[in-house]
Amino acid sequence: MDWDQYARTYPQLDDKVAVPPLLQRAMSGSSGSALDLGCGEGALLTLLRDAFGHSWELSGFEVSPTRAEAARSRGHHVALDEGATVPFPPGSFDLVISTHVIEHAPDDHAYARTLREMAKPGGLIYVETPVKLPGAWYFRRNPQAGWVLDPTHLREYRSAAAVNEVLRSAGLEILDEDLTKIVFPLAAAERLVRRMLHIPPQTTQHLDGLRATAVPIPRYRQQAVLARRPT
Repeated sequence: MDWDQYARTYPQLDDKVAVPPLLQRAMSGSSGSALDLGCGEGALLTLLRDAFGHSWELSGFEVSPTRAEAARSRGHHVALDEGATVPFPPGSFDLVISTHVIEHAPDDHAYARTLREMAKPGGLIYVETPVKLPGAWYFRRNPQAGWVLDPTHLREYRSAAAVNEVLRSAGLEILDEDLTKIVFPLAAAERLVRRMLHIPPQTTQHLDGLRATAVPIPRYRQQAVLARRPT
């Protein structure tokens, strides 16, 4: 997969308007170093900086130069390696974050081990990934995974337990989890289309209602997991 070509074709949807609740609880009242592994264009890093920049040292990692540069333009420290080799020593971070990346990894068990290796002993790992419930369908297709939310998804887990099993196989201890609906924010979709067509941002007021609307994707959920690397 040419990730940079994909990034140039499909700008990332900045669909988070707040720090996810499980991650919020993990970082509140604490301090340390955190790595967003597969940080994209830096949307989550920006939310984390606004919420915790006084107490957490934030870094990102990307395989796409286009997305790494977009994140850097937001003022973030982002390491880049197109071969997906993470250029940090093992055990470097108090918290390792991975949102919607593990479903793209060629080997999800190996990827889970990378998350573990990047965390300090006793450090935390936060993971988000889609869960595809029975009867779910989406109009995109991947030859390996079938009908999927994104054509670069090599898998979509069929249960929260399946996600947790992959993390446990890497020696991680599950501390907490949260299964929520996946929604498609129409405001984010509008921004995506405008960016792809090079149309200036909409400034009129008639789309205010649209910007406040998010449509659930039927039979899909998002599994958020907080885990810990044993000491």
